Amino acid sequence: MDLIARAKAEVVNRHHFFVEWFTGRASEAELAASLRAFAPDMVMIEPDANTIGTNEILLMITNARGKRPADFEIKVELIAARQIGDDIALVIYDEHQVIDGEKSARRSSAVFSADRDAPEGVVWRQLQETWITT
Repeated sequence: MDLIARAKAEVVNRHHFFVEWFTGRASEAELAASLRAFAPDMVMIEPDANTIGTNEILLMITNARGKRPADFEIKVELIAARQIGDDIALVIYDEHQVIDGEKSARRSSAVFSADRDAPEGVVWRQLQETWITT
C-alpha cells in the first residue's frame, strides 16, 4: 500500500477507534496500539488555536474513555491527499460529530510520516483543526 493510501486509512481508522474508545467499547489493548499512531513530537492546533503536544494529546485521549454517549458518532469525509516529501503525506478531511444530537464539524489538515511500526504504517506529525459550519 502506498503512503497516501496508508495516511487515508489512518485518518479513517483512527476516528473509528475514537468512537469506540470515547463510548467505552474499545479495550485497553486497542488504546495501546492506537496511541502508537502518534509521533513523539506531534503538534495539534485545536479549532480555538490552542496548541498542544503529544503528551497532552495522549492524556486527552486516554482520559476520554467512556465520556461520550453510546450513540456518539464521527463521520470522516476525505477531501484531498498528496505526498509532500519522500515519506511525508498531507491529508485534508472534514470530521462531522454528533454528540447528544448536537452536530459539529471541523476541517482538518494532517501531516503524516512513514513509520512501519505504526498501526497503518504512518504516524501523525501535525494536525490543524478549524471549525466549519455543517
